[in-house]
Amino acid sequence: MVLQPTEVIIMIGVVYAVFSVYMQRRLSNVDKMYALRARMNKKSKELMAMAKANVPREQMMEHQKELTSVSMESMKNQMKPMIVILPVLLALEYAVLPGMFPQSTTFSVLGFTLGYQMFFIVVIFIVGIVLSVSLSIYDRRRLKDKYNFGLLQPTAKEPAQEGTEIVR
Repeated sequence: MVLQPTEVIIMIGVVYAVFSVYMQRRLSNVDKMYALRARMNKKSKELMAMAKANVPREQMMEHQKELTSVSMESMKNQMKPMIVILPVLLALEYAVLPGMFPQSTTFSVLGFTLGYQMFFIVVIFIVGIVLSVSLSIYDRRRLKDKYNFGLLQPTAKEPAQEGTEIVR
């Protein structure tokens, strides 16, 4: 049984997308990411309340520094998986696929003619989005009792931390 080029690219794309999502979840602690997001939402809400209450600028700047540090920690956790995922993508895109397919290989998708590299990107994009949304729904259900996921709603269902009260 000989596989068609379309099947080969779809298989490689699905495997890469699954690998990518797996590495993202493995290298960045999902629960910690949701906790950081909850803290960022809480700090943002507090900062907006402070602005409405005309709190002194120095106090707001201190609160802004806390928000920035939480935001930076979140960004670091999101970037960790890229150290593994990006080199694998580049190796597939520029070494493996060109060795498997002639440059003239094209695919017709919904009336569009795509080269094999663009077709590969479309496959991993679609599969990656489906996997990410599915896992996000799963995580929200799993963590719904711990966090309220409404935008800028009271987020962490935990006792108020020391020093986070809003001064009026």
